[in-house]
Amino acid sequence: MRSQVYEYLRNELKAENLKPGMFVSMNQIMKNLNISRTPLRDALLQLQNEGFVTFLPQRGIRINELTQQDIEDLYEMLGALDSRALLSVFQKMGPSEIEKMEKLNQEMLENISGSKFNRYWDLNSEFHNVYLNLSSNLPILRQINIIRQRLFEFGKKDWSRKMREMNHAEHLAMIELIEKGEAVAAADFMRDVHCVINY
Repeated sequence: MRSQVYEYLRNELKAENLKPGMFVSMNQIMKNLNISRTPLRDALLQLQNEGFVTFLPQRGIRINELTQQDIEDLYEMLGALDSRALLSVFQKMGPSEIEKMEKLNQEMLENISGSKFNRYWDLNSEFHNVYLNLSSNLPILRQINIIRQRLFEFGKKDWSRKMREMNHAEHLAMIELIEKGEAVAAADFMRDVHCVINY
């Protein structure tokens, strides 16, 4: 149920029918998903615990906005978890994974313009999933997924073109470290450079 409600809200955000800070009514979700109030309330409370929404009885459900401090904190958490996951699967990475990362990063560059922004973020997730999918640490993967959803699905996507180009360049640097077999350097780069807000 949580995933069903999440997907509904995510699709509404993608379609720009909802934006962070806006309210959506429980009755509207119940009608659109054809579900009853009790399971919907349970799903919304779980989404609230994960930071996506705030459940306000009598008023509806507010899509949480991320403050600048929230964004910085989430990136710091993402860097710590993502670098640990990368380090743990490093020996499983070979030429096919590197080739996938290179192709995805190139496609990101081709979708860097504002009109293709949603595709850009999907490709960014696919890029990182190349190594994350090699991990069997389900608790870390779950937390990474929640953080990425909050930043990239429920958060504002207002990176400038310069920031997106910098993201592409950082991916190239990560790929180079992976190709050289420098596991610790790649993980450190992920944590201390790639997942640091520097704008």
